[in-house]
Amino acid sequence: MAGKICSLCKSPLPAPHTYGEKRCARCTSGPTRRVYMSYMLRNGWHCHFLEADLKTPLPRKLNFPSPEKIVETAERGGYVMNLEGRQALENGIEKGRGGIWLLLTEQQYQKLRN
Repeated sequence: MAGKICSLCKSPLPAPHTYGEKRCARCTSGPTRRVYMSYMLRNGWHCHFLEADLKTPLPRKLNFPSPEKIVETAERGGYVMNLEGRQALENGIEKGRGGIWLLLTEQQYQKLRN
């Protein structure tokens, strides 16, 4: 929150440091894809992904034993982990199901497509 490290890859940011979550040049460069991640608790956490139109499913599905992996996936996927975002994610985990929007790099998007 102090603006000293990248909110995605945790690398140091150049001065001057301004308050708020920032991303480094590497994390902001390149095209990003908007993908919806839906998660549900059913004998473990099951995640599936939809394209931005919310109709087209992506073939890759993930299964996690704990909700911490959902939080980690959200952080890696470019989900804004400010107070509002974190509370929305935790609320979904408490309910046993929810969904969030991710901003994926082209490389991350291709991993979901294959």
